[in-house]
Amino acid sequence: MILEDDLRASYALESTINQQQGFNVVAACETCLEARMQFELFRPDLVFVDITLPDGSGIEQVRQWRDKGVESHFIMLSGIRESRTIEKAIQLGVRDYLVKPVRMSRVVQSLQDYQQYRQTLLNNNEVDQMDIDLLLHKSSLSNVRQTPKGIDEVTLSSLKAYLQRERPNTFSCEFIGEKMHFSRITARRYLEFLELEGVLRLELDYTTGGRPRRLYKLIE
Repeated sequence: MILEDDLRASYALESTINQQQGFNVVAACETCLEARMQFELFRPDLVFVDITLPDGSGIEQVRQWRDKGVESHFIMLSGIRESRTIEKAIQLGVRDYLVKPVRMSRVVQSLQDYQQYRQTLLNNNEVDQMDIDLLLHKSSLSNVRQTPKGIDEVTLSSLKAYLQRERPNTFSCEFIGEKMHFSRITARRYLEFLELEGVLRLELDYTTGGRPRRLYKLIE
């Protein structure tokens, strides 16, 4: 279920969730009142909850459900980055906290993490320490994720340093390719990786009259 009052964000979220195998949005709500009614009707396993809503706080709504003994899982959505607010959400046992504007790639990651969590617990009567560490997102330094195939760490560091030093407003793959002496394809691969990592935001320029131009912008 989705509890989100921004219709555009809600539609994007619903579309992304429904495209993931094993997931189906049963209801999309804009207010806490509507969410309480739909929750009783569908009893969803997982609920995406915005914090700032027209008739209340998403955190307080989750707290009410928790006080009633609800065992559903919750993922918070918010532009709020205050540590106290995030702490409250964590204390309520939310599965994830997604900062707006939410990247759909991050939503997919959250869904995959939740799916792994459910499968680990449902497929095993008992779990060992390694399974518990994975469920709680703990790992040793030796298991820190490396850059994927096709992304060189030295090249990536050079690109990051250039972007932080020059801080171009918006830029294309062609622009970065020229500045960093990359091919356009290579530049796009690195920029897409930085977008996935939350360093850049993709903006589509529809003024070209044809296929929209892909532009990137540093996230402050």
